[in-house]
This record gives sequence, C-alpha cells and structure tokens, in this order.
Amino acid sequence: MQIFKETLTVDFIKHTRITRIFSCVLLILSIGVLIVQGLNLTVEFTGGTTLNVSLQKTSMSTEDISISTFREDINNDLLPQIEVVEINNNNDGVFNFLLRTKFIEDESIIISTLKSKYPTLTVNSIDSFGPKLGAELTASARNAILLALFLISIYIAIRFDRYYALGSLAALVHDVLLTIGILSLFNIEIGITIIAALLTIVGYSLNDTIVVYDRIRENIKKSINQDRPDVVNQSLNETLNRTVVTSITTLVVVVVLYLYGGAVLRPFSFTLIIGILIGTYSSIFIASPIMLYFEEKYPIPEYKEEEE
Repeated sequence: MQIFKETLTVDFIKHTRITRIFSCVLLILSIGVLIVQGLNLTVEFTGGTTLNVSLQKTSMSTEDISISTFREDINNDLLPQIEVVEINNNNDGVFNFLLRTKFIEDESIIISTLKSKYPTLTVNSIDSFGPKLGAELTASARNAILLALFLISIYIAIRFDRYYALGSLAALVHDVLLTIGILSLFNIEIGITIIAALLTIVGYSLNDTIVVYDRIRENIKKSINQDRPDVVNQSLNETLNRTVVTSITTLVVVVVLYLYGGAVLRPFSFTLIIGILIGTYSSIFIASPIMLYFEEKYPIPEYKEEEE
C-alpha cells in the first residue's frame, strides 16, 4: 500500500530550522504546563482510597442526583475532604461517582456512612494504596521510563553509532515530554495504564526512527561521495510512504479503541493517539536532523577516513 505513487523530493533538512524552533517552543510550553499545573496522579502514585459508587434513582425521587448535591451532602454533612468526580452517567436512572480521599485502612466506615444517607448506594470497586506503596510505584514508573531510554540509547549506539543514539534519544525525550505536557494540560489522570502507554510510545517512535536510520546507512554506503544532507533527505523521502501508512493504520485502531473502549481505556488510547502523532513527527524532524548535525560538526575519525 502506498500513499504516494512516486518517491517525493521534499527537502526535509531545509525545513529543520523552522521545525527546530517549533519543537523548542512546544517543549518550553510543555515544561511550563508541568511546572504550573503539575500532573494529576492517581491514588496508585499518591496513596489514598478511591471508591467507585453508583446511586439508583428511586421511584419516590423524580429529580436527578446532581454531582453538586451529592458533593455538598458528603462534604457538609458526612465526610469532609473527599473529592467527588462524576463518571459515565446515562439516562438509565443510575448515577456513578468516584470518591477520593486520603488512605483509609477500613473503608467500611465510609461505606456505612454513605449508605445511611443514600440507601440505594452500591459500591462497584475500592482501590486503596498506602503512601509508601504509592511512593514505590512512582519511583518504579520513573525508573522504568529512564531505563528504557538508557537501554535504547546503548542499543542504537552499538547498532549504528553514538550520534544516531543522540538523535533517537532526543526524539524519545521530545515525544515523552510533549505527551506528558498535553496530559497535564487536559488534566488527565496519570496511572499505571498511562505509564504503559508512554512506554508503548517510546517503542513505536523508536521503530520509525530505526527504519529511517537503516535507510540512511544503506544510502550512505551506496552514495559514498554524495553530500550527507542529500542522503538524509533521500532516505526520509524513500521511507515516507512506510511512515505515513504505518501511522494511519495504527491511528485507526487506536481511535476505535478510544471511541468504543470505554472509560477505563480512554485515557490510555488518548495518550497513544497523541504519542503516535508526535512520534511520527519526531522520527522525521528530530531524530535524523540531530544525528546529521553532530555527524557534520563532529565527524567520527574512523568514518571520515573511510569516506576519504
């Protein structure tokens, strides 16, 4: 399958000055959002107790149960310092809420208090994470992402060279930072599933980058006397069909997952959508141009001797 019937001749390297500024602005904005707004971490990382509850509309009650009324009853009359979030409320007479509070060892105290006020209340699920466990999960998630980036850099450096590794690492950091910044901007909860999505994005972006790098290396061997920017441009154009087709087909699946996967998978699929778009962009405008910059400015002696 081909989007472009003939190999294009787009001068990607010529546009890298614009894309470099564009990416730097996005990164600064992303870091700014993270500093100002922070991350909306789930209780898995912060420690606490989350209750997923449902309220059934009774025949005696003709009015809907609004989140404002429910929150006011809990905070004023029942249990202060509880965050109430409305989820998946349809017109079937069932109202679903998430209740979040500090870590509580005995959740039955909250449940009995709620049921005394709302007899029709049903507890769908309870998630409790102590502060110590939350801190351990936070450290594990951070270490997993950093370890993945470190091992990927070593792999690229061994398979290609150190400048290819710098380009791929810059692209991966770019992808992760921008994705996290967008999640922070939209106040999306960061949980274990989001960490899994971020690691998936790292793998997806790297796959695209390696395909481009392989083509660059092949073309360098075939056109040893050709200018390096021309070789990179040629390689990017030759792999453009594959990059676009892969991104579109992957996006179709993830968008369907976002639309029909339910509330649990929606943050995960939204993260993947953002990551795929950013990863496709970075494999073209971040990884290869950065590699080319270092190759030209600080040529590796043994490679330079081979070319001469």
